[in-house]
Amino acid sequence: MYRIVASDMDETFIGHDHTVRPANYEAVRLMREDGVKFVVATGRPYYSVQGTLEALGTRGNPDEYTITFNGGYVCANDGRALASHTLTQKQAQELFDYGRELGLHEHIYTLDHTYTINMNDNEKAYLSGRMEVEDIPTTTLANLEGPVYKILYMSCDFAWLHTLKDKMEREMPEFMAQFQTSFSAERYFEFNPVGVSKGSGLRDVAGCLGIPMAETIGVGDSVNDLPMLLEAGLGLAVSNVTASIADIVPHTLESSCDEAAMMEVYERYIAPDHPARA
Repeated sequence: MYRIVASDMDETFIGHDHTVRPANYEAVRLMREDGVKFVVATGRPYYSVQGTLEALGTRGNPDEYTITFNGGYVCANDGRALASHTLTQKQAQELFDYGRELGLHEHIYTLDHTYTINMNDNEKAYLSGRMEVEDIPTTTLANLEGPVYKILYMSCDFAWLHTLKDKMEREMPEFMAQFQTSFSAERYFEFNPVGVSKGSGLRDVAGCLGIPMAETIGVGDSVNDLPMLLEAGLGLAVSNVTASIADIVPHTLESSCDEAAMMEVYERYIAPDHPARA
C-alpha cells in the first residue's frame, strides 16, 4: 500500500499551458479520502505554490506537506519547517559571480524572494503565470534579506548548459563537489547544497510521518526529479519525461502532464488497494 504521493509541479502536475487538468485535482481528492498524503515537490519557492495548494485544499494545513527548492526547504503547509538547507554566503556569492561573468541569466532564491539578473524575453514568457521574480538589487548577496537556498543558470541552449557543467567539473572539481547539481525544464542548471534533492525532501516528509520509503510514490519529468524517483518506493515519470533520464526512471506512465497523469497514478497504483473505489 502506498501512503505518500510526491509530485513535481511544472510539466508533471501542471500542463505545458500552465494549467492543471481538473482530473488531477479530483485524483488528489480521492487520494486524500483514502488517507494518502499528496506532497507537492518543486524546485520553486514555497510562496509560489500557494495558489496550487489552495486549489488542492491543503493550504495552511499543518498536516499536509510541501517540498520546495528541490528539497532545500521542506515544510508543513502552515509554513512550519521540517528541513532547511541553504548555501553558505561564500558558495552563493561565488556561483552568482561566475554566472555574472558569463553574462548568464540567473535565479537567486531566498525564502521569500526570487531574484534575477540578465533576464531575457524568452524567460519572461516562460515564467509568466508560474512565478513572480524581481531584479536583484545588489551584486553582494550578503545584502539580501535572508540566506540563499538555490541558484540556477538559465539558457535556451540546453546542450550548452550540460557542456558548462562538464567544464566546471573539469576545471573546478573541489568547488563543484560542494553542490548537488541538476537540470530541469530543458533550460535550467541548478545548484543546491550537496546532498539536498527532492529525494532527501521526500525522506524528510516520510520520516516526519513515520512512513517507510517503500510506501511512497514519486512522480516527475526531469533530472531534478530523478533522486525522488529513485528513492521512492515507486518512481513514476510522466510520458513527456526528459530524454536524458527516460532510460533511468523505474517506470513511465502512459499519460503526459497534459493528460491528467495524476488520475492514472491513482487508478493504477492507489485504487487497487481500495476495492470500494476500484
